[in-house]
Amino acid sequence: MNLIPEWRKAWRLTSVQLAALGAALNAAAVGWSLFQGAVDPLVFASVNMVLSVAVAVSRVVKQPELQKPE
Repeated sequence: MNLIPEWRKAWRLTSVQLAALGAALNAAAVGWSLFQGAVDPLVFASVNMVLSVAVAVSRVVKQPELQKPE
């Protein structure tokens, strides 16, 4: 496995940001029992699905943020 040339700037990529958001939501699901009744499971599953599709789409869309100077 080879890293992309600008791997240190990966946090700028939309796909990485969306994946981090999805991971944070799933980490929050660990405490799901605390939120029972506050968030509908169907809503949570739908948001997760949309984020997953958004990550997949953003992986194939050109992301010029990586080329911008810091």
